[in-house]
Amino acid sequence: MVCTAFCSSARAQSAPPQSPTWTLGIGAFWSPSPYRSYSNKAWPLPMVNYEGKSFYVHGATLGYRLFKTGSDEFSVIASPLGNRFLHDDSNDPRLRRLSDRSISGMAGVAWRHLADWGVVQANAQKEFTGHGGGSAFDLSYSYPIVQGSLTLLPTGGVTYSTSALNDYYYGISASEALRSGLPVYHAGGGSSPYMGIVATYKLSHSWLTTGGLRYTLLPNAVKDSPMVNADHTISYFIALSYIF
Repeated sequence: MVCTAFCSSARAQSAPPQSPTWTLGIGAFWSPSPYRSYSNKAWPLPMVNYEGKSFYVHGATLGYRLFKTGSDEFSVIASPLGNRFLHDDSNDPRLRRLSDRSISGMAGVAWRHLADWGVVQANAQKEFTGHGGGSAFDLSYSYPIVQGSLTLLPTGGVTYSTSALNDYYYGISASEALRSGLPVYHAGGGSSPYMGIVATYKLSHSWLTTGGLRYTLLPNAVKDSPMVNADHTISYFIALSYIF
């Protein structure tokens, strides 16, 4: 979320895509976990953006444009899914008996449409790192508002995650239930609507400072998990970057 929103905002202030550019920076990201009694930590956030003729890097997303017109582009992409559960980070004695859930690798396709009335983006990705093989589908709309050195990027969208993906992060197997005392739980698929805003301020020709937040509603498949005690998440980030 952070890197996609940041890079969309940065592109509105940087060189045209036909002129390859690098944007490098550092920031911090914080999002309270929906897991029960979980230790929340701020994460350092490397900000990397590269816009080439075909290849691009948007944060942790690698992409290759298969074709591009004046308003549309279609790409193949690969990116990590940032969900993670470490049982040692929970203060709940039952959750401390569950297995860890690791960050997953995702790969798929993405479409982006640029018009005077805003930007529509969609992607479909499948997990390929042996964590259940689930899929995620995302559709979003954003409208960059440029006022001098300030760019605001309000965004709204929805992400659908399949049962296999949700079950890896929020399900409880029979063996886990036996040793933890929690009930067996199988997480189904579900949709997570979200809205957020990113603000980018151009300090100089090359320096950008960026901040943003996103509010996400969790689907019933996640909220009903015995591992979870929240119905939404709010993510925050701030960063300073340099355009080469």
